[in-house]
Amino acid sequence: MGIKIQVLQTKITPPNLKDIILQRPSLMKKMKTIPRYPLTILHSGAGYGKTTALASFIHDQKNMPCWYSVGTNDDDIIPFLTYVVYAIRKNHHGFGTELLLYVENIERYVRDEEIRTLCSLFINEIILLNKNVMLIIDDYHLIQHSSSIDHWMAWLIQHLPMNLNLVISSRIKPSWDFLTSMTVKGELLELKQRDLVFSFDEVEVLLSDLYEGDMTDQDIKKIFSLTEGWIIAIGMIRGQLSSDGGLEAILNNKSKSLDELFRFLAMEVFMKQPPMVQQFLENTCIFDELNGKVCDEVLGIRSSGEMLKELSDHNLFLLSIGEGQYRYHALFKEFLEQRLYSTNERHFYNLHIQTARYFQRTGDFNQAIYHLEKSCDFERIAEILHHYGEKMIQNGQLEGLLDRIKKIPESLMNHYYLLWLYKGEALRYRCSYKEAEDCYIKAIHFAHSAGDLEGLSKAYEGQAKIYLDTIQPGKAERYLLQAIEALEENAASSSEDKSRVYQLMAENLANAGHANKAKKWYEKGRELNIPLLDGNLESRLFLRTGKLVEAKKILIQKKVVEQDQKTVHLQQSHRETDLLLSLIESFMGNGQDAKELAESGIKQGVQFQAPFVEACGWMRMGHAVQLLDKYDASLAIQCYETALEIMDELNVARGKAEPLMGLCILYGNRGVYDRAIEFGNKALEETEKVKDAWLSALILLCMGISSVHNEKWEEANKYLTRCEALYGNCGDQYGIALTQLWFAFLYYHQKDKESFNGVITSFLNKVQVGGYDFILTKRTTFGPLDLYNVVPLLLDAQKEGIHLPYVNQLLNNLGYSNITSHPGYTLRIQTLGRFRVCLGSQEVEESDWQRGKAKELLELFVTMRHTLIAREEIFATLWPDHDETAAARDFKVALNALNNALEPNRVARSTPFFIQRIGSSYGLNQQAGYQLDIIEFEEWIHAGLHEKDTEQVIKCLRRALEFYEGDYLPNRRYEDWCISERERLQVLFLRGAERIAQSFVQTEEFDEAIYWCEQIIAKDRTWEEAYRLLMFCYYHKNNRPQAIKWYKKCVSALEDELGVGPMQPTKQMYNLILQHQN
Repeated sequence: MGIKIQVLQTKITPPNLKDIILQRPSLMKKMKTIPRYPLTILHSGAGYGKTTALASFIHDQKNMPCWYSVGTNDDDIIPFLTYVVYAIRKNHHGFGTELLLYVENIERYVRDEEIRTLCSLFINEIILLNKNVMLIIDDYHLIQHSSSIDHWMAWLIQHLPMNLNLVISSRIKPSWDFLTSMTVKGELLELKQRDLVFSFDEVEVLLSDLYEGDMTDQDIKKIFSLTEGWIIAIGMIRGQLSSDGGLEAILNNKSKSLDELFRFLAMEVFMKQPPMVQQFLENTCIFDELNGKVCDEVLGIRSSGEMLKELSDHNLFLLSIGEGQYRYHALFKEFLEQRLYSTNERHFYNLHIQTARYFQRTGDFNQAIYHLEKSCDFERIAEILHHYGEKMIQNGQLEGLLDRIKKIPESLMNHYYLLWLYKGEALRYRCSYKEAEDCYIKAIHFAHSAGDLEGLSKAYEGQAKIYLDTIQPGKAERYLLQAIEALEENAASSSEDKSRVYQLMAENLANAGHANKAKKWYEKGRELNIPLLDGNLESRLFLRTGKLVEAKKILIQKKVVEQDQKTVHLQQSHRETDLLLSLIESFMGNGQDAKELAESGIKQGVQFQAPFVEACGWMRMGHAVQLLDKYDASLAIQCYETALEIMDELNVARGKAEPLMGLCILYGNRGVYDRAIEFGNKALEETEKVKDAWLSALILLCMGISSVHNEKWEEANKYLTRCEALYGNCGDQYGIALTQLWFAFLYYHQKDKESFNGVITSFLNKVQVGGYDFILTKRTTFGPLDLYNVVPLLLDAQKEGIHLPYVNQLLNNLGYSNITSHPGYTLRIQTLGRFRVCLGSQEVEESDWQRGKAKELLELFVTMRHTLIAREEIFATLWPDHDETAAARDFKVALNALNNALEPNRVARSTPFFIQRIGSSYGLNQQAGYQLDIIEFEEWIHAGLHEKDTEQVIKCLRRALEFYEGDYLPNRRYEDWCISERERLQVLFLRGAERIAQSFVQTEEFDEAIYWCEQIIAKDRTWEEAYRLLMFCYYHKNNRPQAIKWYKKCVSALEDELGVGPMQPTKQMYNLILQHQN
């Protein structure tokens, strides 16, 4: 009999895109490859946006694919084939005429051989089209159970004509056995559920921009965590927000706010399952992760593994997370748990109790505790934590431990008293010292009452660690002695416990400045043959005894081991490896390295929620930035003040000593003496209170240095004398060497030759023995502000024959092997953005120049720095309107004023040091060791332009571009003699800024790239590459209107300035943006 199927056009018409649609580059990139594959299968569970993704894909195709949206009534071969034909006929008129005639006259029941005939007719008609055809079949799972359709599809796919691309979208991946072979041959593109899941960034854009939601970042994070990127759930939650008063209401009352979602789940998934599957789903929903074994063991059934695989294969919101391992989608799990609890509360609790017992038997205490919490069995939780809490701390599970302990009633805490100890430990690691101390006190009380010497010693040890963490050796010693007493009284004490506490005692003695006593306790701990504590004790002992190279070596080795092993890291307070290394690098004059390590310390503090560590990072950052070439005092002050604020919040007064010390030397170096001494006294008050002799010595050294800089000779002598005595007691040879250096400066300025000779001899001896050459070759925290400050001292030592070979070597390394005098400072000249001259750290004021032409003369010498300038050329350049006699007179006056400005203390009629004269030619003395910003700018620019590694390019060019504060000699912008140099340097800036912008594009730091492109255009509005980069950046930031605006600005600038249009690459970029916008 004839068969006539009424075709609904809506089923063969591709869905329209919504007004609000999120561009998903990652997904679209994969979908763009669909035309390359004969077969594409897109499969995922309900609500993951398969249809929307396909609609978006179709929207971008030049040739419209054929679309067929399957319905539940299409589960027979005849209606199915009819719709397939009409779907293709919509784009290819007249297709399938012979096939439809055959279908219309076929019997309702189609035999197997007829299925193959139908398939052959279809294939032949596709080939006859002689055009490429793409057929998309959506919701294929609705008819997947039909054996006739499945047979026809399998036959078709195995004989696909070259001009047909078939795309299948389904909730369940078809089980055809030939799919594996097609994958291997590269004939199948498979898009899975994970490809459709929305990433966090996509959820953020969707909720914040497209839905125009007024949400915080925290709200978006919570929605993402709850939905796991499931778009239908995200949309439903978004729909509930306006009526329920925000996300918190939904999260706190999920069963109410997600009713619509749960009804969907129940209707679409749960209620359609057989009763046995429903029961299995309810019984297994309590597991965070599932496998066949755990389900069989807990539920007392068999074959759970097969059931789980079947559910996962059918995309029943059961996600495969590994071989035989699964987990429910978060929202589906929530639905199942709510249903189980509401329908059978007793069974819900019993399941959790049975599961807890299983995990306790298998040693998975985290899971056991989780299920006991669900069943509100806090006594069993306390019992487990009493024995398992220490392991959780060692594993870094501080938050989990605290959260669980907080739920346990105090009466149970008092019975299982080690919980007080563990809570104290967790709080101490989080720098909550007052709350931690309260917990330790309770642990001590209950352990003492129970006669538990081991618990007692650990509680005393914990309390001591509070004062070790905050470097209060006086207070820590009392509790350490009590911990040792309890340990040694307990015959069952382990060697590991004894070694640990002995090493803590050694650390505490090192903190107090008793290095020799510390070494004895350290060796006592090592004799027990137990691995050292992870507290960098040995390196800290080296640091506090002046063995900086050895300390640095140990810390670097440890850092390498930590990175290789990737072990769980518990914060170590001020003992963090990066924090110690940062301090050592500052002491050794490696400012950039110290800065990077301090940044790492700050990040660690934030990551570990350890504000004391973060504060230490800020104070070390303050030390580091003072050593950088481009140093801003306000930045260092801000670092120290941040550290002080955190210490105030923590109520740890001792922690203020180091940042106060930093402020002392900072203000002392700047000549603000009273403030420097005020900060020094405040710092000293804290260290003397806790008996930290070593840090007290450092503070006194800073006060002594500040006094020398400000010519307070009597006060300098007083502070340095106290400092030297403390360093002697601590055994710190580095500290003693520094003290002697500043004594040498003191005696040199006081012209006390005998005392000078004594301390300079001792200083040079300690520098050679201790390997402290860096004090004289690099700017260090406690060394001279200007390295050339030491040259006059070395020249005097040379005259006296003190350590002559070494002194000659030092002077030779500094480039001064043949001089008899030196001004004792570096001439520093800034030319970019402004003209500024400093003698060491002292700026030459306007009044110091005496003559305006003196400054202009120096600017000319700087511009022509590579050569000496003939006197006549100087006349013609600076005094073009003067006759030779007048020009010579004015030149002589200007030159004399220049020499006086640069060397105000030069002995009369002695040869100038910085300005050189050879015959009748003049210029800068190339051997004078002056610092010129344009030299450093140029060196770093060229280093960055020639570097291949992107990270190194950015580092080099950042340093270079910091120097470019503006154009060269802006006050001489109209002088012909500096135009060429100004333009040359500006081009270097533009090339450097372009390269760093390109590098930031490579690292996808688009905001940084935009900043530098805008800087380029501010200097040269015709620099076309900057416009291209701006367009590219805004395009990738999904801000196409801004990208188009920059193209139009480019067109306008090129036309106005050069009368030309953009280059082809710029036009291509613009066309690409337009295509995606459309």
